[in-house]
Amino acid sequence: MLKDIKHTISQSAVYGLSRVAAKLISFILIPLYTAKFASDAIANINLLESFWQYLFTICMFAFETAIISFCASKENDSQRRKILFNFFLLFILNSIIVFLIGIIFSGKFSQFILKETGYENVIFYCFLISVFESLLIMPMTVARINSKPVLYTVITVSNLLINLLLQIYFIVYLNLGFEYVFLAKFIAPAFVFLIFLPYVLKNLKSDFNFPEIKSILKFSFPLMIAMLMSLLLNTVDRFILTDFVSKQDVAVYTIGYSIGSVTNAFILSPFTLAINVIFWKKLNDDNFRRFMTKSSTYLFTAMIFASIIISFIIPYAIKLFVRNELLWPSANIIPYILFANCFVALFTFPSLDFYYKKNTHVILLIIAICLIFNFAANIIFIRYAGIYASAIVTVFSAVLMVLTGYYLTKKFTFTKFETGKIILLSAIFLSVVCLSFFLFQQNVYLDIIIKLLLIFCAVLSLKLFKFFEPIETERIKGFFNKYFFKIFK
Repeated sequence: MLKDIKHTISQSAVYGLSRVAAKLISFILIPLYTAKFASDAIANINLLESFWQYLFTICMFAFETAIISFCASKENDSQRRKILFNFFLLFILNSIIVFLIGIIFSGKFSQFILKETGYENVIFYCFLISVFESLLIMPMTVARINSKPVLYTVITVSNLLINLLLQIYFIVYLNLGFEYVFLAKFIAPAFVFLIFLPYVLKNLKSDFNFPEIKSILKFSFPLMIAMLMSLLLNTVDRFILTDFVSKQDVAVYTIGYSIGSVTNAFILSPFTLAINVIFWKKLNDDNFRRFMTKSSTYLFTAMIFASIIISFIIPYAIKLFVRNELLWPSANIIPYILFANCFVALFTFPSLDFYYKKNTHVILLIIAICLIFNFAANIIFIRYAGIYASAIVTVFSAVLMVLTGYYLTKKFTFTKFETGKIILLSAIFLSVVCLSFFLFQQNVYLDIIIKLLLIFCAVLSLKLFKFFEPIETERIKGFFNKYFFKIFK
């Protein structure tokens, strides 16, 4: 079983290169944006980022997940290629529809999203970004189906690097406005998609199958709505904030939210990309249920300890990444977002249960419940605590999502959460992060020593509460003996 988890980690590491690259590029761009643009422009960038993500979710129509669910278990290559052909047709159709909507309604969306007119061009760029980013999903997912994580990484990193270079060229060398951020974001995926289109076509076999398409749409539609609601769940607070706080506070919150999502890019997203394929391939193994249970615990552990370390580092790092001092208070938002994402990670496991049962409409129900809670709580509490209310509500929304998912899957789940360990890890995070704020020292070296001691106490707590099973303890000791202690000898 531990061998299977090691394989999952190795697959996650390869897929993770693309996610790490994406986050590194976003870190490069944060100081660039905050140095070049005023707070209003940064708020507009973040609002438009959320907007095109909505469009992208609609255009993609959850086909990435559907392709894995429909193709991963198929041993016959010809059968997979026929299914992929129908997916490709649906991608093209969706892209045409979204493109036409962009041509017709860009002006109206400018007023609705930015509360200003005159930004029709950048709104249209958002439509183009969503079209080509969704089309780029096709070669990326085909690479995953063919077990080519390196090719997947090449595609995603190429897109990111072209995007980065174009943004630097437009903003630094030509000194153009924030609109050109989105022009770069459209050109990059369009170019990369055209480069890898022959690879996609090589993996298709013409076979228009209307019943197959109906099955795909039946699976994808509720999942797409759920993803849309999930995105709304993650972004609705910033749109509500625009009616209660200044755009500067919105910028503080969105910067904090962006940095607080670093664990998603470095840990959760790579893990999800790997487990979504491994789940279907290991489904009939004898140790499958234990594998899923231990995977959930290890994922939550990794997210918690990464969140602790980032929370400790961020008060110093933010002054390097964010060049505008007015935005430095976002460091206070980041621990809330990090903690919320630890529970978002756990929701991966009931989601896989629903994919297996083809009950994607239940995921939609769960996200709808959490969205209603999030929206209502934000409306009630933002007026009293501003951006901090939104951050706290984000945590409770994530916890509610996991609890609801676990309750609805408990009769057929493949993953039995180790509840005691999850509670212990949560208590450790809350304790050490709160203590780090109370014990903060102006002397940097003394503050670092205190935080290192807190991390040591967090690790010691795992031993005191017998977090690891004997076989896990032995493997950990073996790992350190092999890779660390040998160095010192």
